[in-house]
Amino acid sequence: MPKNTEKSSLRPGVLGLRDAPALTVMESPVFRVRLGSVKPARTPTPKSFIGRIKSLTAKHAAGTGGGNRSRLSRFGRGGSAAAAARVRSHPQRVTVKSRVVKHSKYRGKGGAPAALRKHTEYLGRGGVAEEGGRGVVFDTEKDLSPDDARIFRETIAQDRHHFRFIVSPEAGSRLELKDYARELVATMEADLGTRLQWLGAAHYDTDNPHLHLLVRGKDDRGGDLVINRNYMSHGMRLQAMELATQHLGPRLAEEIEKSLKRDLTADRVTGIDLRLAQAAEQHPDGWVTALRANDGSLAGERQRLNTLSRLQHLESLGLAREVSPGIWQPDIDLVVRLRRLSIRTDIIKLIHERMRGGDPGISTVIFNKEHPPTTPVTGRVYGRGAIDELSDEQYLLVEARDGHAYYVPLGDYSETPGQEAGVGSIVTISPGHKRPSGAADRNIVRLAAQNGGIYDPEFHAESVRHSARLPPGVSAADYVAGHVKRATALASRGAVEALEDGRFRIPLDLLERVAAQPAAGRDSGTLIKVERLSAKDLESQVQEHGVTWIDRELQRGASTDGGARVGATRFERQLAAALKDRAEHLKKMGLAEGIDGEIRLRARFLDELYERELQDAGGRLRARYGELMRLEPGQHFKGRVEGLEQLPSGPHVVVSSAEGFALVPASRGLERSLDKTIELSVGRARSFNPDQPMTHQLALRYRELTLGRTLRR
Repeated sequence: MPKNTEKSSLRPGVLGLRDAPALTVMESPVFRVRLGSVKPARTPTPKSFIGRIKSLTAKHAAGTGGGNRSRLSRFGRGGSAAAAARVRSHPQRVTVKSRVVKHSKYRGKGGAPAALRKHTEYLGRGGVAEEGGRGVVFDTEKDLSPDDARIFRETIAQDRHHFRFIVSPEAGSRLELKDYARELVATMEADLGTRLQWLGAAHYDTDNPHLHLLVRGKDDRGGDLVINRNYMSHGMRLQAMELATQHLGPRLAEEIEKSLKRDLTADRVTGIDLRLAQAAEQHPDGWVTALRANDGSLAGERQRLNTLSRLQHLESLGLAREVSPGIWQPDIDLVVRLRRLSIRTDIIKLIHERMRGGDPGISTVIFNKEHPPTTPVTGRVYGRGAIDELSDEQYLLVEARDGHAYYVPLGDYSETPGQEAGVGSIVTISPGHKRPSGAADRNIVRLAAQNGGIYDPEFHAESVRHSARLPPGVSAADYVAGHVKRATALASRGAVEALEDGRFRIPLDLLERVAAQPAAGRDSGTLIKVERLSAKDLESQVQEHGVTWIDRELQRGASTDGGARVGATRFERQLAAALKDRAEHLKKMGLAEGIDGEIRLRARFLDELYERELQDAGGRLRARYGELMRLEPGQHFKGRVEGLEQLPSGPHVVVSSAEGFALVPASRGLERSLDKTIELSVGRARSFNPDQPMTHQLALRYRELTLGRTLRR
C-alpha cells in the first residue's frame, strides 16, 4: 500500500516539537509510489504533532476496554478527559503551568492564611491591569471585593492543599482574558466531574498577557480534590488551546512562520531542541543528522533547514558542534543548559530593568550558594519580588559596595522572621551552613533514651500532652507526625532502624552519625543568609536620632570627606555623601566637633546616641506601658513580653511590669516568648560595639516562667 503523503513528512518518533504544525503548511507536490516487501499490518503512527499528543495521552490515560484502566487514570480526576480532549489543526498555542501547594509546608511561617493572603495580594497588586492600575480578582460570577477575597482564602486555608495555575495564550492580547478564564474553568469542571471554587486574575504587565487561577483543593462534596497528573500536564493545556482556537481561529501560516523563526534563535528550550535531544539519545555516539532527506519533499527539506539553523545557533552558544558535514553532536545536557541560560537571561534582564537610571556598566552577579563570594557582600536592596509566580519563593536585588549588582534567591531560612529586608534596606549577604541535626533529631534521641532506645510515636504523643510546649499554630498530632517523618528519613539513610510496628530503634550516637554523613540530594548543607543591618534607607538614616548603620560605619573609621573613588558606583557615591551629611548632623547634635577642617566624633558617641534612642522610645510608649526602666548591671527584672518595637538600632522587645517597662534588644528566644512572663538578669555593662550583637553587649540572660517548670535560656 502506498504511504499517505497528504501533509508533512515528519518522521515517526519526533515527539515534543512544539512548532511541528508549522511544518505542515506546505504539501509535497509529488505523489510517489514506492514498491517494497509486504510488512505486517500495524496500527498507523499519527503523523501530526497533535495526533501524536492525543495518541500518547490515550495510551497512558484512557481505559483499555473491559473496565481495565491504566494506573495514571486511576489517580485523580480528569485522566480520561485528558485523552479525549479535542484539538483541531494549527491550534492557538497556550502555555499552562501548574502547582499543587500543600498547606503543611507553611508550618512555622505564619501558616497557610498568611501565605494565601500574600499570594492574593500579589494577584491584585498595582501595575498589572490593562491600563497599569491594580489587578482585579474575579470568580465565575463577578469581580471580587477585598472582603470576598478574604473570605475565600480563609475558607481554603483550612484545606489540605490548593492548586495554582498560570495560563498564558500566545495571542493573549487578542483575548478577553476574564471571559476566557471562566470558559476554561467551566471546561475543567466538566472534565473533572465537580464544581470548582476558584478565583482568577488577568495580568498585563509582561510581554504576554496571562491568567492566574487559584483553585480550592476540595470537590463539591467536601472531599479532597485530586486532579490527575496527566490532566494537569497535558489535558488542561489542550483544552485551553481548543478554547483559544474557538475564539481566534486556527493560527495562520504567517503566524506559524513568525513563531518558528523566533524559536530558531531563542536562548531557551524549543521543540526542535527536544527533538534533537531525543535523537541524540538514540544514537550510540550522541549524533544527529542534518543531511538532505531521501524523499526530496519540500516539507522534509524545510524541516532539515530549520534543524540546521537551530544547530548553528546552538553552536554559537557552545551547545553543539559539527562532527562532519551534516553530522552534529548536541551537548549531552542540552535541555538542562538551555533552561539555565534562559533563567540567567531573564535575571539579567530583570536587574537592568530595575536599575533604570543607575550605572549602565555595572556588572551583574547571580549569587550562588554553592559557589558564594569569598567575603560577605554588603549593599542596598533596590528590588524584591517573586522568583516564580507559582511559588512563594522570593529574590532580592542588591546594589553592593564592591561595584556589583547581585541577584539573591531567598530560601526558607535566609531571613530572620520579622526582620525581612525591603527596598532601601541595608543588608549583608553571606553563605550559611545548615546544622546537620536539628531540634527534631535531639528530641528523638532524648525520647528514645527514656524508652529503652526506642522512639515510639505513642510515647511521644503522651509526652506532648503532659508537658511539652508546641510551636505556634502546630497541633500535637502534626508535631509528632513531623518527628515520625524525620525518623523515617533517617531510616532511609541507614542512620536508624525502622521496626515493623511503626517504631524506630535509635542509636546513642545518632547526632554524631548524622553529622558525619554527607548531605544527600538537594540538601547541600549550605544556604544564603541575609542580615538586615538597617530597615531605613541612607537618606532617612542621616537625620535619625538613634544609632544607625551609618554611625557604625563611622565608628569603624569610614571617611567623612564625602569623596568617592574614581569609577565608583551609584551606591558608593551616595554612601560617601551620606557619611559626610551624617557627620555634619552628629556635629549639630553635639556628638562631634570640627578640628582643622575635619569632623571628629566623640569617643562614646554611639553610647550617647543609644541613650537618646531609648529616651525617645520611652516617651512614645509611656502612655501604654508607664515609665521606662533602665536595666543596670546585676539587676533582675521580671515582666511580661508585650510586643516588638522597631528602633533605629534594631528591633527591641517590650517587657512590662507593675513598676514600668524595659526595652530589651530582641533575640530569637525573646521574640518567641510573646505574651509570656520572663525574668531578666543583666550582666556587666559594656560599651556599644558595632561589631557585636546588642544582646551580647548587654550580657542579658533570661528565663521564661511557665506553669510547673522554668525554661532556662
